[in-house]
Amino acid sequence: MSETFKVTESGQAAGRIRELIRRIAVEVFGTTETEVPIPGFTIFTDRRLDDPLAGIRAALLMRSVAEGQLYDYARTARAAGRSWDEIGAVLSLPTGGVPVGEAAFDWLVCGRVPDPEREGIRSFRTPSAFWRCSTCGKQVTDDGPFESHPTDNETGHADTCTRHRADVAAWAQRTGWTD
Repeated sequence: MSETFKVTESGQAAGRIRELIRRIAVEVFGTTETEVPIPGFTIFTDRRLDDPLAGIRAALLMRSVAEGQLYDYARTARAAGRSWDEIGAVLSLPTGGVPVGEAAFDWLVCGRVPDPEREGIRSFRTPSAFWRCSTCGKQVTDDGPFESHPTDNETGHADTCTRHRADVAAWAQRTGWTD
């Protein structure tokens, strides 16, 4: 897919989201719209919300739902075998020197918004993500990408889980260590 097509498609999606926020402001939060002339044009008008606070409420609702979806899709991606580094790369997070996977986990699971000014500062308490492994079907506790060994990061996989065994084997190959 060409970069131009992606940008055009993203712009169209953003326009549809703005339209959805406007509709939520009207339909859910009860404001009305007014057509106002666009300066310099005689035919074209723009729509404005009579109560901009309804627009703020609608945008806040959209943001809250989107943030919940980010977390849900990140858990689904982890369950499907994607790494926190891959998730972080998609998010294009400012990492402030922290590995991108750690920044993604900090944001989506711990609720710590990436802040380059707080480079290297981390809370001692780290929440965990929970998801069902698509390979072994077991509930996995994911403590994030902070430790080296996969067993220190994820617990709950079945002993026979080929995905987890492959992660451990890749770790052993990368580090030269054995279990």
